[in-house]
Amino acid sequence: MTTGELRPDEAADPAEFIEMLRDLKDRSRLTYRQLEQRAAAAGDVLARSTAADILRRSSLPRPEVVAAFVRACGAEDQVETWLRARHRLAAGQPTPQSPAADPTPVDAVTTVAPEHPDPARPRWFARPAPLALLVVAALLATLGVGFWIERRDDEQGKAPASADDGARSPSAGLSRIRPVRSPHLCLTEGRDRTGQYTKEIAVQRPCTEAAPPHTALEPVADGMFFIYWDHPVLGKGCLTIREEDPGRNLLEPWDEKDCSADRSKQVFLFEPTGSTPDAYRIRPDRSGLCVGLRDDDNGVSDAALVEPCTGGPDQVFLINALPGN
Repeated sequence: MTTGELRPDEAADPAEFIEMLRDLKDRSRLTYRQLEQRAAAAGDVLARSTAADILRRSSLPRPEVVAAFVRACGAEDQVETWLRARHRLAAGQPTPQSPAADPTPVDAVTTVAPEHPDPARPRWFARPAPLALLVVAALLATLGVGFWIERRDDEQGKAPASADDGARSPSAGLSRIRPVRSPHLCLTEGRDRTGQYTKEIAVQRPCTEAAPPHTALEPVADGMFFIYWDHPVLGKGCLTIREEDPGRNLLEPWDEKDCSADRSKQVFLFEPTGSTPDAYRIRPDRSGLCVGLRDDDNGVSDAALVEPCTGGPDQVFLINALPGN
């Protein structure tokens, strides 16, 4: 198979490049499951969730993901052309160049500096994930990590109570955050279903669909944590309270290099509720607010946000450690 009239070397911007990848998949007539299987047969790593994710975004995938995707679609003879086009766009050269005139070797694409499409505010996808993370995430998906998560004993990963005052904190590392009233749902990446804010935010979705990204807690101080997301395409970022409209008070991921313990909007206190050993209120540092669910809704894709603490069940979450810690 060849790409026919598809000319990735003529893509004017990342969005057009992604559109050509969509066309390539459409021409292959392969499902995401089949792409994953073909990639594995070729010695590549391309989880079906990763393949689907790169086609619904406008940011450039990592070079190794592009190569695996193109090969899986049957365009093995065009991999170099696609990688050269990806490198040109990542380097900020919107004017297409002739492949023959581009002296940059294909293997140099792995050293491209991170792109920052929105310099006014650091974005989660400003720093791509390392290849090792991509491999691990894809292998976990292949082995059925979602099934592990659903069957895991919730008793595992509990932090022991303090001997003097009974205080406790959740375990650091890979974690699952679930609304106490809807324990089949997990806090993970999604979009604002009202359409008012179009970037990635924290929402509740079925736990079997919650990874990637993989959620992890990183301690800052006693009971205080960063909430990190690791994504095989978008990289690592910490959940941050949005302070501007649209989307004010929603939780969105920022690139990890822009996460700081000095920013109260990125640090959260996990306050035990006493209802069950794993139940916590999640409270932004130095505030009287709590993380809750919009309009007290328990529906799929409902957004998480910070709001005045009410003591209601929509502001209580189960925090459990996951395999891999």
